[in-house]
Amino acid sequence: MKTFFLSAMFVVCSLGAQAQVTDSFMVAGNCDMCKKRIEEAADIKGVKHASWDAKTKMLRISYNPDKVTLQMIEAEIAKVGHDTPDAPADSAAFEKLHDCCRYERLKLAPIKSK
Repeated sequence: MKTFFLSAMFVVCSLGAQAQVTDSFMVAGNCDMCKKRIEEAADIKGVKHASWDAKTKMLRISYNPDKVTLQMIEAEIAKVGHDTPDAPADSAAFEKLHDCCRYERLKLAPIKSK
């Protein structure tokens, strides 16, 4: 009985350590090419699922906050040329986007240039 109790406690503790958080935030983009690029950029260690909606411009993401932060995810998305409210893409990355992917830049975020 003692072994069963200890095993059950281990399972409960293990599940708690792997807790997933679901959140969403805006990511600027236009089309299916943007969707693919944004979702691939968000696919980093600690992210379980990412889905971007072109109509609402919202990225819904499930991740393990013990392994990755929203700031880290947003920074990866900005690297491929897409603005988020807290991580604007730099101008060089934005300029590399296909013509149909060049969205209206977010006015909330200052645009960085390297």
